[in-house]
Formats: sequence, C-alpha cells, structure tokens
Amino acid sequence: MFWLLMSAGVFLWLSAQILWTYFEVLLRKEVPNPFVGDVAIILHLVPMVAALVLRPEREQPRGRLKSLDFALLFSWWLYLYLFFVIPWQYVVLNARVYGFNFDALYFAGHLVLLLVAVNAWRTSTGQWRTIYRRILLASLIYAIASLAASVAIDFGLYYTGSLYDVPLLMSAVLFMWVALLGWHTRITASSLNESSQSGHRWVTTLTIAAAASLPILAGWAVFYSDAPEKVRHYRLGLTLVMIVFVGILRSAKQYVLDKELARTNEELQEASVTDALTGVRNRRFFLSTIERDTEQALRFYATDDKSNRNRDLIFYLVDIDHFKQVNDRFGHQEGDLLLVQVAGRISTAIRYSDVLIRWGGEEFLIVSRFTDRANAEIVAKRVLDAIGGEAFQLAEGSICRTCSIGWVAFPWWPAIPDTISYLDVLQLADRALYEAKGRGRNMAIGLLPEASVGESEKERWVSARVAPDIAAASAVVTRGPTENVAATRESSEPRQKTASDDFSHGARAL
Repeated sequence: MFWLLMSAGVFLWLSAQILWTYFEVLLRKEVPNPFVGDVAIILHLVPMVAALVLRPEREQPRGRLKSLDFALLFSWWLYLYLFFVIPWQYVVLNARVYGFNFDALYFAGHLVLLLVAVNAWRTSTGQWRTIYRRILLASLIYAIASLAASVAIDFGLYYTGSLYDVPLLMSAVLFMWVALLGWHTRITASSLNESSQSGHRWVTTLTIAAAASLPILAGWAVFYSDAPEKVRHYRLGLTLVMIVFVGILRSAKQYVLDKELARTNEELQEASVTDALTGVRNRRFFLSTIERDTEQALRFYATDDKSNRNRDLIFYLVDIDHFKQVNDRFGHQEGDLLLVQVAGRISTAIRYSDVLIRWGGEEFLIVSRFTDRANAEIVAKRVLDAIGGEAFQLAEGSICRTCSIGWVAFPWWPAIPDTISYLDVLQLADRALYEAKGRGRNMAIGLLPEASVGESEKERWVSARVAPDIAAASAVVTRGPTENVAATRESSEPRQKTASDDFSHGARAL
C-alpha cells in the first residue's frame, strides 16, 4: 500500500506534465491559465503524504479505518481546492486570484509533505531510514522546483524545456532512486509502539479538525468574504455538500469502530477465560458457567422423563504424576511444554460438549456435560490411556508420564438432587484424586454414593448441609496403561502410607 500510494502521487504528477507537454509541444499552443491539469497537480501530493503517514515498517490500525481516514482527508483537500481555486476558474474568471490561491494551497501541500517526510526519517531506523531520507531529499528539491515553476507560470516565464524543468527532472530521478531501493526492501512490520499510536492519533485529530473547518469556512464565505455573490453562493453550496459527505464518512467510520470494539471485547473476554499457556479454559470460565451447568442438570432430574439418561455432570480432577521431577530435572520451560502436550491429549480424549479447565499447576478439571454416571469410567479410561499410552516429546528427549484421576458425579444423590452443592462434589473429587495417588498413581478413582446408606443418614447430611463422609461411598477404580509405568516409576519416590489404606475397607472396587 505504501508503494501504491507513492506511485499514485507520481502518476498524477506525470499526468499533469504530459498534459502540459501535449499543449505546448504537440498542439504548439500556450497552456491556458487557469489550466485544467492543475487539479492533478494539487491532488498528487495527498497520496504521497498518506504513504508517509502509513509507515509500513510499523504495525498500524486496521485497514478499513486507515482507508476511511485517507478518504476523508483526500476529500477535504479536494474541497479546499474547489473552495479557494476553482471559483476563480469556472464561476468568476480571475487569473490573478486563481494563481495566488493555487500557489498558496500548493505551498501548503508541499510543506505538509516535507514535515511528514522529516518525521518519518527522524523516527525510523535501518533500511527504511535510508528510504525516508531519499524521499525527503527528493521532496525538498521537488517542492523548490515546482513552486518556482508555478510562480514562473503566473508571470508567463515557464515553458516546456526551460531551465525550470531541470530540477523537476532531478527530483523525478530521485523518486525513481527511492523506488529502486524499495524494490529490494523486504522488512516486516514491527510491533505497535507509542510512536505509531501517536501517529494514528495525529491522523484522527487531523480528520476531526478537517470536519470542524467546514462550517467555519462556510461562515467566512457568507459573512466575511468580499468575493462576488456567485462565488459566495457556490462556496456555500459546496460546503453543504461536503458536510453531508463527511457525515457519511464519519458514520461509516463509527460503524467500523463499533465493530472493532465489539471484536476486541470478544477477544478480551475469550482471553480472560482462557489459560495463556495451554489454551484451554481457566477457573474464571468455570466460575462463569458452573451455575448454568448445575441448574441444567437439576432441571433434568426435576422432570418425570426417566428415558433421558444423560442428565449428569461429571467432574474429573486430573493430576500429572511426578510432574515436579520434570521441572527439577529439565527446567520449567520443558515442564510448560509437557503441560501443553498433556492438555492437547486430554482434549482429544473428551467430547466436544465437555470442557477442559486448567485447574492449577499440573492439575486439570474436566467438566463432562450431558452424560451418565454409569459411563463415567469410560472417559476416565480414555484420559488415562491418552496420557500414559505413549511418551511425551520434549526438547531434551522423550519422557513417560502417567496421571491420576478423581471423579464424582453431580448430583450426588439422584433421588434428592438439590441437596449437595457442586462445591461439595468437587471436594469429593479432590479426595478421590488423592486416593488414586495414594494407591500408586496411574489410576482413576470415582466415588458414587453407597447404595446401603439409609434415609436417616441422608437426612442428617442434608440437614447439616455438608458433604457425605467418604467412607459411605463406593469407589470405581480404573487402571491406566502399563507399558510406560515402569519407566515412570524408576524416578518416583517410595510410596508412603496414606489415608487410602484406611479407606479401602469401606470401598467397593469395580
């Protein structure tokens, strides 16, 4: 886009020069003053300024916003030409006023081009600094030569092939020199920094100022200008049309900004509920959705439709066995790489309706929605196989790891589903996880309410609003794959006596 805009400016310049040469060389006529090609002379500086504001070596705001800003500034500059210059060419012919206004506007355009070129040169580095320095040099010579030629035209001293064309030709060669350097320049944009942000703010401020200038110019044209009445009416009508056009452009820009804001808010919302390392959901997502999930499960159980078996929520707490040894042996960077691979494997083992959450450290939580507790062991087995089935590839080599899982279904008692909260069910899942680790790891233990528990016991727990005792639960034990267990246990610590030794007598293993 940078080179297209620069080329557009040079093309308009070349078009005016060719038209001028056509009159003087081919038709052998004196170029009229005012000249129809002057509009190209005035406008060709605008895309060149836009190219320098674009700053391709830096990341900039999105293209639609830049295009709308450019369209507004281009229209405003065209409006100034139509406002100050054209009336003295087509409304009331006055060559002297026409030439003076044209030279003033042309000088202002060159001044803006030089200021923008100086800023681009001072704030750039490397190859682009060289490009901007050459553009500045070419623009400076071109400004001096073209302004001198413009004044010479007003006094009837300029003709094609005169000495005024020598510096103009020199500046054209310099612009070609810039293009040849840019042909071999392939530089990616740097990150958005304070300078590029301030540059965009400057453009936005200029567009606001351009829009605000319209009623001021209209008021001046009607109440303070000594121009003929035809010129005043022309300027007032032109300004009204421009105000409508600018309003349409600003409305379009506001629409784009609203869409960009909505997209940014969605990205921020997504980032706030996503774990930065593994790309899975985080605790914030769990807290924002768990109430809806539990209410859905309770509504399923509140109906009399017994044919729908997929009414449960299953919480699976997954912990990587001996993960600390990976960090101690290979470093935290390799540990992070292992966590990313673990998250990927778990994601492939669960359904699309299930949610994988980074619960903390090397611990993950799977929330399995719309499922049946009778099939909960299947998911646990798939996760065990996904983690322990094959070695993980790290930068330092391959390593085998297994996992331990504790899972519990919500609601705890299907017959009285709203008595035990999901927090208590999660606490039971956490205790089941530690039982799995205490029994030697590489296994999943699920807890289900013991069928032999009497109604009086249930009523006592319900009235106390506490989680059931773990001894009153049945344990569903699922073993992990054995191929890599030996490699994993070589570096594991000796097993210590845990609460599971006291728990096992009250649990039923399936």
